[in-house]
Amino acid sequence: MPRYHFNVRDGQNYPDLQGSELADISAARIEAVKFAGQLLSDGAERFWSGDEWVMTVTNDRGLTLFTLTFLATLSPAFGL
Repeated sequence: MPRYHFNVRDGQNYPDLQGSELADISAARIEAVKFAGQLLSDGAERFWSGDEWVMTVTNDRGLTLFTLTFLATLSPAFGL
C-alpha cells in the first residue's frame, strides 16, 4: 500500500515523518479531512489567531498530492 504524509503548517511546521499506509489517494483524501477536523477541534481557540493553517499531503518521494487550506476571518461588522 502507498504511504501518505500529512504535513501541517500553522505558523510552525509539523512534518509527518512516519506517514500512513492507505489503500489509495481517495482514502488519503478522506483521512486528511478527518485528521484536519480533529486538529481544528483540538485547537479551535488557537485557530482564530488569524494565521493560515495548511495541510499538505505528500507521497513517500515528497511529491505534493493535494493541499487543504483553512483561514478564519472576522467580518468587519464584528468590530462595531
